[in-house]
Amino acid sequence: MDEKIEKGTDMQKEILLLGKKINVEKSPVVLSYQPDENWQEVWRDTAGCWTYENGYLIGTEPANKGGILLSRERFEKDVMFSFTMASVLPATRDLNAVYCVTWDEENNYLKKGYISGLNGWYESKSGIERFPEDELRCLTSLYHYEPGTEVRITTGAVQGHNFLIVDDVLIQEVVDNMDPIVGGYVGFSPYSTKLKVKDIEVREVCWEEREQSYLPEF
Repeated sequence: MDEKIEKGTDMQKEILLLGKKINVEKSPVVLSYQPDENWQEVWRDTAGCWTYENGYLIGTEPANKGGILLSRERFEKDVMFSFTMASVLPATRDLNAVYCVTWDEENNYLKKGYISGLNGWYESKSGIERFPEDELRCLTSLYHYEPGTEVRITTGAVQGHNFLIVDDVLIQEVVDNMDPIVGGYVGFSPYSTKLKVKDIEVREVCWEEREQSYLPEF
């Protein structure tokens, strides 16, 4: 990830994962959205309180649960999901995205999907999990998000190979080999917090296998 960008713009040309290389330039844009007053034409507010204000979508959920905003469009192939996000002070918790989501209309909540986030899991951890909870989870306390600061996030999955990138740094990757989820809705989920988001882009992932090996170093 040599090529740096400014926050709120497209990512670097390549994303290097274990055994995979994503070519960002060849990954077609399937959704590009800047928030406006007509946001409900593109997004479905399924939980929590969602509004538009000064170029941002604002999501609020004060209770111990997720407030979820989903795309109205369902993406059937693997996608990468990029956006600029910040917590709205004094809120400090859980800047979360969801992708590969299937919605449970009967229970009005997530049926399955992946969740990636910052400052979550009750102890300011960052990481990725598969919903329902405890099916798959990979967390770290090494990345520290500064509440109120805007960050550029890219997340998604390639055949169950999930990744979370913040300001061009790969924070987490986890491979779901058992039953990878492909296709679904994308969205956002403030969990017991308040956040704002803009500069939203979804790309269908173009990738190739990447051979890796060690050369002798001594």
